[in-house]
Amino acid sequence: MVRVMTDDLKRIVGLKIRAERLARGMTQEQLSEHINRTVETVSNLERGKAWPGLETLLQICSVLHVSFAQLFDEEGAVLPSRRRVELIARMKVLLNKLTDNDLEIAVRQVEALASGRQRD
Repeated sequence: MVRVMTDDLKRIVGLKIRAERLARGMTQEQLSEHINRTVETVSNLERGKAWPGLETLLQICSVLHVSFAQLFDEEGAVLPSRRRVELIARMKVLLNKLTDNDLEIAVRQVEALASGRQRD
């Protein structure tokens, strides 16, 4: 049971690292250079095949401008799809670029979309 949870967490964290990297237009090679690790290491982390050390995780967070907590926020028990994680990361990057007024408009639009989907 613990092994399954650990594997799930590795997959989630890996997907989030990949999504944040892609949202910033970075390659695996660029990220690996910034954190002084190999491209293979970054690939293994993103695929949930390896578990990074604390120092590596902190470097990744710094390079990708995400908090440590964001990588571990599971947002529920269901494993998100790769596409969903990538889209959420892209949305976060875009939202951070908006002014407060534009952000308010975006929130209202997303709320309208979400409430419309709930009725379907």
